[in-house]
Amino acid sequence: MAFIKRKLAVYPWPVEVSKPSQTNIGEFESTTFTVKFIRLKTSELVKFEDDAVVLEPVEMLKMIVAGWMDYTDEDGKDIPFCDKELAEIAEDADMVAAISNGYKEFYGNAQAKN
Repeated sequence: MAFIKRKLAVYPWPVEVSKPSQTNIGEFESTTFTVKFIRLKTSELVKFEDDAVVLEPVEMLKMIVAGWMDYTDEDGKDIPFCDKELAEIAEDADMVAAISNGYKEFYGNAQAKN
C-alpha cells in the first residue's frame, strides 16, 4: 500500500479521565472518550514540548485537539467540538491532565513503533 502524505494528520485516540468520585469517598472514577489528536510537525512538537509548562491550557489544547467523540453532557447528548467547549475543558485540571497524558501516550506509542 502506498504512503499517503496528508496536509493535516488527525488521529482518534482514547483518553481516560480520572476524577474524584462524588459517591465513593476517597476514590476516583474513570471514564474514557475519544480525542481527535493533531499530529504535530517535528518543529511544532519541539515547541510544544519546550513550552508546555508555560502555554495556557486552552492554547495547548488548540495545538493538539481537532475534535472528539463520545463526549456527552449529563443527559447523554453529544457535546459538539467548538472553541467555547474547548475553553471550558481548559478550566478543568483533570481534563487537561488527561488530554495531555493521552497525547503523550499517542506520541510515545508512535515513536516506539518507529
